[in-house]
Amino acid sequence: METLKTLLLGIIQGFTEFLPVSSSGHLILAQTFMGVDKSGMVLEVVLHLATGIAVLWVFRKDIIGIITGCVSKDTLVRKDSLTYSWWIILGTVPATLVAFYFKFFTEVNYIEELFDTSKGTMPAYLTSFMLFITAGLLFFSSWKKDAGADGGKLTLMRVLAIGVMQAIAITPGISRSGSTIAVALLVGVARTEAGRFSFMLALPAIFGAALLDAKDVTSWGEVLTLDLAIGFIASLVIGVISLKLLLTFIQKGKLRYFAYYCVAAAVVSLVCLTLGFGGSNNG
Repeated sequence: METLKTLLLGIIQGFTEFLPVSSSGHLILAQTFMGVDKSGMVLEVVLHLATGIAVLWVFRKDIIGIITGCVSKDTLVRKDSLTYSWWIILGTVPATLVAFYFKFFTEVNYIEELFDTSKGTMPAYLTSFMLFITAGLLFFSSWKKDAGADGGKLTLMRVLAIGVMQAIAITPGISRSGSTIAVALLVGVARTEAGRFSFMLALPAIFGAALLDAKDVTSWGEVLTLDLAIGFIASLVIGVISLKLLLTFIQKGKLRYFAYYCVAAAVVSLVCLTLGFGGSNNG
């Protein structure tokens, strides 16, 4: 039964990590209503690593192009690649500062508390309300028709706006991909670039978080289990599929469809929580 639950969570993670509906929020709701004991960071790290690899695979040509461009003999190509690398670093700074602050400079890591379903249904309630915020961002950004006057290129202020939104999206229920893409569109970034840059930012966020949390794993035997391996594979395969699907929706300006889903998911989860469903893993 535990293996089946982890498989389902891997599928949920794979779909929701890239579809703009909050993967962390869905994992919290799933853990709450399914009574899964592997709440918190071990399961989060394993499944997020899988989707990080999915990003590497889907954007492998872009990533290789940026890396090789940084050492290119062509001055223009090298300048463009170095600038893009700088944008990725700059956009990652806000979320990094927030993560480091709560990880090393506070007695209680309030970020981890937001994910800990073993202590009650508060994370599920928070997730439900934050899904409404995700829905609002997706709905309004989907009507943004035109890129900026400069063709929707990345600029300092646009990158900072996207980076700040990624930091806010640490909160479960606020989709990282959905919110960063939505903000990118709202500040005038072209659709293709909004999707690409959002997932380029995801790479340091995903692997950086995994490194930070890895030190808290007391035994690697806790990670190297059959059920987590199954969840990892499911998350990886489904992640590749859902990422390609989302890129299609971005191009067609159909993000509002996911807004409707977020509202429905929030309402259903709040009703279930109010009626007393879930929380079986709290004892």
